[in-house]
Amino acid sequence: MHHLKRGLSTLVATSLTAVGLAAVATAPAQAAEPLPVLTWEISQQFDDHLSTHVLTGGAEESAEGVITFPGGVGSYDAGDGTTSVAYQGSVAGSFAMAAVTYYTVTIADPIVTVDESGDGQITAVVSASNAAGMGSPAESTPPTRVVVTTFDSGTWTPGAGLQSLSATPHWAGVLAPNSPESAALGIGADKPVDGKSFNPAFLGGITSGVRAHFYASGSGSDAKKAPASFTAQVAPAVGVTTTGASYANGLDLSVAGAHFTGVTNPGDDGVYVGLAESGELPDTSSQENMALFAAVAWVPANAITDGSFVTALHAPTAKLDPSLDYSVYTWQAHAHSNTTQDTETPVTVDWSALEQQRSQATVSATWVKKPTTSTAGKLAIKVKGAAATPTGKVVIKLVRNGAVKKTFTKPLRNGAATVTLPELVAGRWNVNLRYAGSATYLAATKVLALRVTR
Repeated sequence: MHHLKRGLSTLVATSLTAVGLAAVATAPAQAAEPLPVLTWEISQQFDDHLSTHVLTGGAEESAEGVITFPGGVGSYDAGDGTTSVAYQGSVAGSFAMAAVTYYTVTIADPIVTVDESGDGQITAVVSASNAAGMGSPAESTPPTRVVVTTFDSGTWTPGAGLQSLSATPHWAGVLAPNSPESAALGIGADKPVDGKSFNPAFLGGITSGVRAHFYASGSGSDAKKAPASFTAQVAPAVGVTTTGASYANGLDLSVAGAHFTGVTNPGDDGVYVGLAESGELPDTSSQENMALFAAVAWVPANAITDGSFVTALHAPTAKLDPSLDYSVYTWQAHAHSNTTQDTETPVTVDWSALEQQRSQATVSATWVKKPTTSTAGKLAIKVKGAAATPTGKVVIKLVRNGAVKKTFTKPLRNGAATVTLPELVAGRWNVNLRYAGSATYLAATKVLALRVTR
């Protein structure tokens, strides 16, 4: 058996350290952490007969012929079991002899899905080609995403910091012999034997000359054609919901995690969850650096059930900067012994909800002495509000016949100000008072009518 392999690029993860809520612990330098992968031989027939393998997109193959598709991205809901994880890479399996390739089947970018009832399937972008021979013309199919196999979902289990699902795809009873569907695929009478086949959509996605390698045709190699068992992995995932936001009470978040592992290495105990500036997990190597987080919570291992947890974060308004973007981070507690539990989830903050809401103020005024044409007057002004004592300034304008004649500005002291008004000509005046407002209070006005006499 001859395998052509292209290695998966090495991923280097920078070692980080983490701070416990009660003590600081530093982890040793870490090697590259495992990534979510799908491992699948496809079938023994694919390995043994279509044995010249060309791998692309980061896929790898073991000595036993098991293909590893890397870069799994997706989700698993521990509540209802629904799953959708997409992997990268491709394998082209060919039958070649004396430097001549007779046929090739390519399987690329597989996706593992499971619905609420536990019915699972693996889809992939599939194509095939075969050379002309034995009176048959050359043939090929274009890359098309189809269902390759189906399976009954099992239980996701933790391991190496990732959740994994192992299952064996359906084989017997998949495609009824002598059915319109089998006839449309050009399969002869009474075949597939016992209905043993890869999914019909997969057979339709490859050339007719190679289909018999994926269903029981009555040959001695039928047992090798059955789809091999597989293992799919998924990385930790986080969902963040805003449960409260106000100037007075700050920002409250509910954080739900899935696919987490409470203990990856000896001494681990759950994960930390923190809110900080987006872009990179802050340095957590000292207790002082915890100030880089607007909020932090510890989720112990015994609070993680089937890889899932829910916790809350509270960030006071004073710890949040509207000029920054924020993310929720997770990392392994307490010593950050590995980075498999590291995640970053951007958070959308409604900054308008966190702005200080200004309340209404009221302005009142009492004449200490009214001005006349020959004597000055004095006016006592008070500004009141439901919250703290108002601060700021009051602007006083003397208006006659619609025109502003004089303007005064007085600062408030303990919510009050006294202004001395000059002698005024006889007649009707308006004294316009305007409180300019503050960070706590909205602006407020009051108009006093004044009749000046001699």
